[in-house]
Amino acid sequence: MEKHSDFQTFFKNAGESPAYWVERAVLEFTEALVTRMASAGVSRAELARRIGCSPAYVTKILGGRTNFTLESMVRIASAVGCGLRIGLDAQRKRKRGGRRARIMNVGSED
Repeated sequence: MEKHSDFQTFFKNAGESPAYWVERAVLEFTEALVTRMASAGVSRAELARRIGCSPAYVTKILGGRTNFTLESMVRIASAVGCGLRIGLDAQRKRKRGGRRARIMNVGSED
C-alpha cells in the first residue's frame, strides 16, 4: 500500500514542477504536429525538406527529444500550413501563488 501512496504523492506534486509543464508543452506541440501532418498528407521526409533538416532530426522532433525555440516552432508550424499561438494559462496556480506559462496547440491559419 505504501508504494501506491508514494505514486499518488509523486503525481500530485508533478504538476508543481516547471519540468512537468515543459514536457507537457512539448507533448502538446508534437501531438498537434503529428495530427496536422496526417491531415495534410505530409511525411517525415517532406517535413524535413520543408524545414531544411534531416529526416533523423524530424524523428527527434516527433519523439519530443529536442529543445524547441520559438523560431523553430514557428518554422515547423508554417511548414504544415499552420501558425503558432502561445499564451498564458492562469487556470492553475502553483502553491507559491505563481502562474505557469503554457504553449497552446498549433492553430490553423484558415
